[in-house]
Amino acid sequence: MTTEVTPDGTFFTPQDNTMSAESAFLMQLTESDADPLASVLTQHNDNMRTGASLHEVILKPSNVGPDKFGMLFKREVRGQIYAQPLYLPNVPIPDKGVHNVVYVATMHNIVYAFDADHAHHSEPLWRRDLGTPVSLPDHNIGPLVYRDAVEEIGILSTPVIDPVRKRLYVVAMHRRGNRPYTDGSYSHFLYALDVRTGDIIHAVKIEASVPGQASKNESGNVIFESVRQDQRPGLTLVHGNIYIAFAAFGDRKPYHGWVLAYSAETLAQVSVYNTTPHHKSDNEAGIWQAGQGLAVDPEGFLYFMTGNGTFRPDGSALGDSIIKLNKDLKLVDWFTPYNTEILNAIDMDLGSAGMLVIPHTRYALGGGKEGKFYLLDRSRLGHFNRNNDNQIPQNFYASFPIDPSVPYTNDSKKSMHIHGGPPYWVGPDGKGYIYVWPENDYLKSFRFDGNRFHTEPASQYKLDVPEVRGVRGMPGGILSLSAHGNRDGILWASHPLYEDANQKTVEGIFYAFDATNLSEPLWSSEMRPERDYPGNFAKFSPPTIANGKVYLATFSNYLAVYGLLTPHNPSR
Repeated sequence: MTTEVTPDGTFFTPQDNTMSAESAFLMQLTESDADPLASVLTQHNDNMRTGASLHEVILKPSNVGPDKFGMLFKREVRGQIYAQPLYLPNVPIPDKGVHNVVYVATMHNIVYAFDADHAHHSEPLWRRDLGTPVSLPDHNIGPLVYRDAVEEIGILSTPVIDPVRKRLYVVAMHRRGNRPYTDGSYSHFLYALDVRTGDIIHAVKIEASVPGQASKNESGNVIFESVRQDQRPGLTLVHGNIYIAFAAFGDRKPYHGWVLAYSAETLAQVSVYNTTPHHKSDNEAGIWQAGQGLAVDPEGFLYFMTGNGTFRPDGSALGDSIIKLNKDLKLVDWFTPYNTEILNAIDMDLGSAGMLVIPHTRYALGGGKEGKFYLLDRSRLGHFNRNNDNQIPQNFYASFPIDPSVPYTNDSKKSMHIHGGPPYWVGPDGKGYIYVWPENDYLKSFRFDGNRFHTEPASQYKLDVPEVRGVRGMPGGILSLSAHGNRDGILWASHPLYEDANQKTVEGIFYAFDATNLSEPLWSSEMRPERDYPGNFAKFSPPTIANGKVYLATFSNYLAVYGLLTPHNPSR
């Protein structure tokens, strides 16, 4: 075996990750009664990014209320948690037995594996420190006043788990010393960790280039530069590859949107895509999606949305666009709104949320800062129509329309931005529903009839006074859904408590709603705040629901764990 080196200069020998027959048998026959289908291995639950956990048989609208449901325990960590927690049942931990495990990655570049069930198992089953993060403020990161992240930048995106290879893949950012960034002191590394031990199986520095004339350019190649590229979207595992997407820190130029593919087996780079590489004046079009991973359809094509940046009608530069790539990261199709020039001019980037591939249909859905959803036929996304968007099946406002022709002012900026992809669920009536909580607006569901969405909300949580806590402010509600198939649907929502969370850390509130009736919450952390207060709001991190518990990331250096109270839950 070859010896590899981490960014802190630590040498290690890649682990032989081949399981023995005994270990494979233990993975199947364990003492746990957790449903293996309850795994949450990727951001928003699956590669279609439905945000739905459909094998939840314990939590129901009938038992999620302030007398029966609440915070069970916390898991202390070091660093803010931007990544969504992941969950894998029935994991054999050497010398510690078999556990249902919740995996937590923090901005301090630490990955933790915790027992997911029992309050008294408070110490990590293992932890892996992946090296020095970038301390903030840092004059090389973002604009002069950069507060989109505070304290440090380390693991910002949601990892992904390969249950076959028994690996967790994670990207961490590092800075070595205080030297200028031009000498390569900033870097991103991709790691493959053993889910049972945390051992580093492989580690590779992320580097890339594509032919083109755009900045940063060396001899006719656009060069990936870590100090300018923010790795925000969750990682995607498909086709035996790990797909990693990048945007920028606070739009500080030069930067581009990048998608890089690495072999899940060896971490060898296999393909690269850049959104704006060809012309000297082309730039930006980053892929951030409020942390949402790239979506994948049943045929294996990848979908994502870009933010503000250069757009060219021939598709050679795709700012404010929805993009479809094949497994080799070749451009297959795209859609750009007719008013893209105005959206770009007033910072209404399309890519503030991620794509949803609607199951068992030919459609995909995405929306952004304009508060508008675009329903696209995956076989023909529609490209660009200069006069309107009539070439696509449907577009509609999830919130009240903001006239994009209004000059960019503080007042016109108060739009209903959509952040994070909408969960999708087929309810007991056999109809599909999406759920969205835009900033400065109400929580809503919209019904899908198989070809179009009803544009009047099917249900909504509508308070009379906009300033009431839990309603106002960026980024709105970050949502996940749990259900037992098409029964017992619960929508879970994490939201700022009192104030806008843009460029600062604020307190959070956590809600549960009956997914068929959003008019009033079943439960909220404010009903019994002395017991259930979640701490500081974790921006863009969806709740994770598995096996009767809800795992909520926070910016308070802990993971909050909620579930049924005694006598229903053995952890109390």
